[in-house]
Amino acid sequence: MDTRWQKFVKLVVRNRVRISVLVFVALILEDVLTGVRPHNPFDIHDAMGILGLGLVIAGLSVRSWAAGILHKRTQLTTTGPYGIVRNPLYIGSFLLLLGFCALIDDAENIWFAIGPFAILYVLKVRQEERVLSQAFGEQWLAYARSTPRFLPTRWPRHVFESWRLPQWMANREYRATITAMAGVMAVVAWRWL
Repeated sequence: MDTRWQKFVKLVVRNRVRISVLVFVALILEDVLTGVRPHNPFDIHDAMGILGLGLVIAGLSVRSWAAGILHKRTQLTTTGPYGIVRNPLYIGSFLLLLGFCALIDDAENIWFAIGPFAILYVLKVRQEERVLSQAFGEQWLAYARSTPRFLPTRWPRHVFESWRLPQWMANREYRATITAMAGVMAVVAWRWL
């Protein structure tokens, strides 16, 4: 039987995307109301704008690469970015978040990205690892021993070979791409306020 804390953690992990979006929207509303003016992601003379756009593109690229290979619940994916780190989708999401924080350039947003959002995703990773360990046993344990969670220590050969557009579509990664593009356009529109 789950304790209250375990039930709370499950609820938070299950709703991590909604929580992340709500907190980030609240931070942006606070920024708009206090007069924060974001950087222009398309102005080559705005270094922070270019950095932010670069991080958004890098995050989308990592997520897209991972989603084009991942076969959720059917097999343990160990190729492509999963051959470098065990959680490339979360690394991509974190890069996206940091990119938007750089575009907005409000230190408060960066602390919320690094702190609470990191905690949410670490909890999710631990939950997923328990499920993968149960589902894939020794195969998972060997993979976990040889592949770091977040920080790469090696670059395997043939890492781009197994990416497939149909798999990317099946994992609905287009939603993250559309959302990120809409976010960048919203930052540009915000500058006109």
